[in-house]
Amino acid sequence: MPVVIHPAFTRRAALAAAVAMLTAWPAPAFALDLNAFRAEHKLPPLAYSATLGGAAYGHAQDMAKRNSLDHNGFKERAKLSGGTAAENVSWGCDDEDCAIRQWAKSAGHRKNMLMKGVSAYGLASAVSEGGRKYWVMMLGN
Repeated sequence: MPVVIHPAFTRRAALAAAVAMLTAWPAPAFALDLNAFRAEHKLPPLAYSATLGGAAYGHAQDMAKRNSLDHNGFKERAKLSGGTAAENVSWGCDDEDCAIRQWAKSAGHRKNMLMKGVSAYGLASAVSEGGRKYWVMMLGN
């Protein structure tokens, strides 16, 4: 189904709206796991952000295209966060449950998921031509 963008939208708003429609399906299940993990550590829940989801989606697509796991361009994506920002990346997981478990076992990624001063997250994945699935979670406001 084609995405129709009203001409009055800014490019950023249009991208956020399109990504929200394309990536909204995994957000609720992931939010339950992410927020349950944060609640275990007495931290407030995070809301899904289409803007952060769009940033995550763009980076996941880029990594899948290049077959490279990295944080290239993080400073630009972080500007969309409205202040404090963090990013988790991974590959190899088939679903968001696997990705959150993988991140929870890594000290740096765990620290990001338990970051104070953030109120929102975005999540996306993309598959490379070779079938490797890349995941990106952006945290911010």
